[in-house]
This record gives sequence, C-alpha cells and structure tokens, in this order.
Amino acid sequence: MFFIISKIVWFLISPLNLIWLLMVSGYLIINRHPNLGYKMIFTGVVLFVLLGVLPIGHNLTVFLEKQYLRERLPKQVDGIIVLGGAFNTHISNKTGQLALNENIGRMVEFVALSKIYPNAKLVFSGGSGRLLSKDRKEAEDAQTFLGIMGVQGARLIIEPDSRNTYENVVFTKKLVEPKPDEKWIVITSAFHMPRTMGIFEQQGWKVIPYVSAPRTDGEYQIYPRSFSILGQFYLLSNAIKEFVGSATYYFSGKSAFLLPMRPLESETESK
Repeated sequence: MFFIISKIVWFLISPLNLIWLLMVSGYLIINRHPNLGYKMIFTGVVLFVLLGVLPIGHNLTVFLEKQYLRERLPKQVDGIIVLGGAFNTHISNKTGQLALNENIGRMVEFVALSKIYPNAKLVFSGGSGRLLSKDRKEAEDAQTFLGIMGVQGARLIIEPDSRNTYENVVFTKKLVEPKPDEKWIVITSAFHMPRTMGIFEQQGWKVIPYVSAPRTDGEYQIYPRSFSILGQFYLLSNAIKEFVGSATYYFSGKSAFLLPMRPLESETESK
C-alpha cells in the first residue's frame, strides 16, 4: 500500500504536473469564479517560467550531490551493492534490446569495482518500480548487461523483488545477511545517495557510499548557464522527489535522516 500511495502522491505533486493541474483547474472554474480562475492560470504561468528558467533545480541537485563524496576505499571489501534504476524495462521488453538511461553510470562503476575487488560478493538490487505494466523486472536487464560485461558466476547475487529504495536495502540485507565486521560498498547516483544512506543507517547496516552518475558539475549557479526549461524541470523534479522521499521515509520510520544530509559524525576523507 505504501508503494502505491507514494506513486500516486508523487504524480500529483511533481512540479510540472502540479503546475498543469493548477492551470487546468483555473480554466475549469473561470466561468463561475473568473477572478480566482485567472489568478490560478497566471500563477501557473509564472511558476512555469521561474522554475524553468532559474537554476533552482540545478542548485538543489548540487546540494544533494555534495552530501556524499567518494571515500578512500579500503584494500579489501566483502561485498558491493548496486541499486537499480539504470534500465528502462518497458522499452527493453517492447524492443528486445537493452534500454539504458542516465543512471547507467551506476552499472559502469559496479563493473569497475568488481575488477578491483575480485573476491567480493556482487549484488544487484532492483525489481519493478512501475505502478502499471510490471511485465519485466530490471534484474533481468541487469543480468544481461553484466553478462555482456563479463560479470557473472557464483559471486553475483541478484535481488529481483524490490520496488523502491527502502525495499532495495531491506531485501538485500535479508538476502546477504551481512556480519557486523564486514565491509560493504553501496553504489547509486550521487543525488540519490543521501536518501539511500538514511535507510541503511536505520537498518543498522554500516556501508561505504560510492557515488556515481552525477547530474551536475557540482557548482551552484546564480543565473542559468544554459536555457533548457525541460532540463531545469527534470533536475527540479528529481531533487524534490529526494527531499520528499527522505521526509516520508523518516516519518514512517524507514530512514534515520529527516533531511538528505550527511551527518557530521560520518564525515570521511574524500579522494
């Protein structure tokens, strides 16, 4: 139920959807309540222009990506986990070809670390995060991709049932049963790492964050360096989803952090 509700709520509050709903609602009531209707449409237009032009989405994403930098990795680790989100399973299923997305950097880093640590267990965690059309699990695409990259064999463990980040962590922990003295690396996109680490912390599993697939250059902007309205909304949508997700997980007892910020006591030396 939590999964279904979260998908529906996010559809309603996603920035572009929210602006669209505001403007359409204003149009529908304009005959009966012209003042309110025009105000709603005007507000929607202003929000669209401001959020699409100003680098708000960029700066929020930079903030998220700065929370965790790459740590100096130990000489040996017991396992490496990569979270799903790098494949478009619906397109893969329809076309018969692997459909990669902007998170494919997660898988690239996973393959690279698998060669650095030849004795480590390798875990891919990801099922289907789609509310509708669950005809293919991401684990299938990941297994195909990793096979092409030469990552296979007994040390590769596939977790195919998780539908969101919380389930990624919980199902993986249950699957591998990590010991307190073991060292595990977790790989996900840089903007997504704060929410991920909050869940690991709540589960009592100390892992080493390894960020990948950055969306920004890491520099805050006062004014936009490129005018891409859809690009800004894309960054804004992802960033707001992380903030809302972190808060939702915290208040539902699924995360140790209210805000997606690295706790001071876990600051580590970066490369």
